Amino acid sequence: MLKMKKTTVAIVLASVSSITQAAVFDGSSHCSEDVANKSQAVNNLIASIGDLPALKKITLEKTGTTENGYFIFDPQFSRSDRYFNCNVPLNDTIGQFDLTVHGITEDLTGTNAGCSISRVRKVSDGGKDKWFKYGTGKGFDWANISDSSIDSKQFVSYTTTLDNNFESGAVLTLKCRTTWKSGSIAVGQIEINN
Repeated sequence: MLKMKKTTVAIVLASVSSITQAAVFDGSSHCSEDVANKSQAVNNLIASIGDLPALKKITLEKTGTTENGYFIFDPQFSRSDRYFNCNVPLNDTIGQFDLTVHGITEDLTGTNAGCSISRVRKVSDGGKDKWFKYGTGKGFDWANISDSSIDSKQFVSYTTTLDNNFESGAVLTLKCRTTWKSGSIAVGQIEINN
């Protein structure tokens, strides 16, 4: 009987140690368009077509947060010059982890609708804190994770493995854009499993 209890305890402990921790971040709270690039694009639009037509075009575009927790990005002008960032915090309890980005694409045509993934980390440098950006070499193209034969809304996901090296003061950053031609991207959830 004692031998059976030890085996049962060992199995339970093995099961508990394999449980992962997950953190989920919604797109509406953690993603936003790069303000400097949008401001420049708006100024260029006003200069090229005038105030009133530019205002109409700006108010009709679908870019920003939605009621259901998504961040949607479908610029109607200067599509190649605009992008958005998603930032989620990392901490010193996170080593190697799986990153999953859940989103919706619709009617993507053209190329270069991608996200590059990096880590930004605060480090002490000569007695001052500075933020350094570390590329991960990871990223994805929204068109590659979408079915090009479907032009209606489709749910897509991208998963990759990254390493935070148990470092504190780090932020995971996705820098994303849509295609130069047409189509929308919406980030719903960014999930970290470690």
